[in-house]
Amino acid sequence: MNFGLIVKVELRKLLKKPLSLIMLAVFLIPVFYTYSILTDAPLLQMTPSGAIDFAFGQWNLLGMTGLFQVLFSLVVVNTFSAEIDRGQVKMAILKQCSRKKLVYAKICVLALFMIISYLCYIAFSIGCYYGFVVRTDYGTGEFISEAVRAYGITKFIVSGVFVLIDALVTAGIVFLFSLRFKTGICFMLAIGATTLLLIMQFFPVVQYLVPAYVGSLLDYGMITPTMAGLLSLLYLAVTAVFVEITARKFERMDLR
Repeated sequence: MNFGLIVKVELRKLLKKPLSLIMLAVFLIPVFYTYSILTDAPLLQMTPSGAIDFAFGQWNLLGMTGLFQVLFSLVVVNTFSAEIDRGQVKMAILKQCSRKKLVYAKICVLALFMIISYLCYIAFSIGCYYGFVVRTDYGTGEFISEAVRAYGITKFIVSGVFVLIDALVTAGIVFLFSLRFKTGICFMLAIGATTLLLIMQFFPVVQYLVPAYVGSLLDYGMITPTMAGLLSLLYLAVTAVFVEITARKFERMDLR
C-alpha cells in the first residue's frame, strides 16, 4: 500500500475515534470570552478589535492556557499507544505496510488533524466575532484592524503557529513514551510533559526550549523573525528526531 493511501486510512480512523472529539473543548475559550464581552465583563483587558485580531487573540489565549497542547497529547496517545495495547497496530502492519511507514503516516495524520483543528478554531472565533462581538463596543467591524496592519499581518499570524509546533514537539515525546509504557501511564506522562513545557516558560534560558514561549516573544516584538524562524526549525528537527527514533525502535519491537 502506498504512503498516501496509508495516510488516508489513518486519517479516517482518527476522525472516527470518539476521543478525537475532545478537541471540541477548545471552542469553549471563544465562547466564554464572547459571553463575557456581551455581559460587559471581559475576561482580560481588551481594546476594540477587528475579526482577525479577535480570532488570533483567542488562539494565543488558548496557547497560553496549554489546553490545546494537553488535549492534543491525549489524542496522540489514543492514536499510537492505545492501538499498540489493543493489538490494532499489529493488524494494521499485517494489512497495510511496514512499521516505519505506519509511524510516519501517523505523525503526518496527527499534524494534519492539528492543522484542521487550528483552522476550525480560527473560523469559529471569527464567527463569534461577526455574530456577537461586532455588535458591542469591542468590535470595530473591520476584518483586519489598522493596528494589526501596522504591526504586520504575517508576523501576527506566524506567532500563533508556535502553539502548533509546541503541540507537535509534545507528540514526538509521546511517541517515544508509547513504546515503553501502557496507555494509562502514557496519558499521565503526556499531561506531565505538557505541564513541564508550560512551567519551563518561567525559567531563564530553558524557556527558549518552549515553542509557545518563543511565539509570545515574537508576538510582542521581543525577538526577531529570523531568530524565531531558526528556533522553529530547531523544534521541528527535534520532533523529526523523536519520530525517527520511534520508527527505528518500533521496527525491533515485539508486538502482541
